[in-house]
Amino acid sequence: MKKLLGVAAAVFLLAGCGNEDKRLFNQAQVAASKGKYTQAMQLYSRLIKQDPQNASALVNRGILWEQLPYKDATERAKNRGYAEQDYLKSIEINPNIPETYNNLGALYIDMGRYSQAVYYLTEAILRNPRYFTALMNRGIAYSKMNRSSEALADFNAAFQLRQDDPLLFLNRGLAYFASGQYELALDDYTYLISLTPDDARPYLERARAFIKLGYPANAYADLEEAVTIKPTYALAYYYMGDLMYRKGETDYALGLLVKSKELASQYVPTYDLMGDMLAVEDPVAATANYMVAKKLDPANAAKYERKIRLMRTDEGRERVLAERFFPN
Repeated sequence: MKKLLGVAAAVFLLAGCGNEDKRLFNQAQVAASKGKYTQAMQLYSRLIKQDPQNASALVNRGILWEQLPYKDATERAKNRGYAEQDYLKSIEINPNIPETYNNLGALYIDMGRYSQAVYYLTEAILRNPRYFTALMNRGIAYSKMNRSSEALADFNAAFQLRQDDPLLFLNRGLAYFASGQYELALDDYTYLISLTPDDARPYLERARAFIKLGYPANAYADLEEAVTIKPTYALAYYYMGDLMYRKGETDYALGLLVKSKELASQYVPTYDLMGDMLAVEDPVAATANYMVAKKLDPANAAKYERKIRLMRTDEGRERVLAERFFPN
């Protein structure tokens, strides 16, 4: 999710059941509210064992599976699988609750299963056309699928329901940006900054819009604000380095990229950009950067292998530089 954030957490549902079941349900809710997820999980599991048709308990246990701490990616994937099972079982028992479909759709976004996310979020919206969270989540899913027009339709529908949600402005701005509507993206980011002036992310995103619109000075000012708020913001240093190189401040630009590497050593674009900057002056160092990028990003190995080959000749090195900084 490098560019999209804010899949909203689903709400807990109320249970309709007998006195003993209600007691267990309430105890589980209290435990969950205090962050005692394991205890809450045990209580919901006990309730489900007593009443396998308790859809509310299944939904809430599904939410807990998503919130449980995990030691590695394997355990996280396993927990998500259990959450998926609980949500699907709850839908089977009671197919009329829109929140359950939203929960499952949001889970599928987290799992990268965007088509399924759209399907279940659409089901949530069919049951409640004014469901703000489901509209925003479906917009995020569409954005992940590069279906910007459909994403914007959902974000705009959500905007008609609520005009003060920061995540909506962030995600709609990202969708505007992806569709090339940079001025509209700029408007959303500017309003978002007024809502959350102490959040670094909107400044970075507005800087990206300023860059596209041809206002590098404005972009750099926003990036400086971003790193003032969040000194560890590696991506901001990356964009600052790019801007400074284009301004002719090569040494300063390279220093900014070194800072970005220190903060986010796995961020591939930094190595790629530094390689391009060094292509003419230091092809050996450029090659080293491309080799790291290739190792970190094997899916695009051919791209970096080509640049490594181009480092062997003066003409090739000039071509790499021109392709990055003078594409036209």
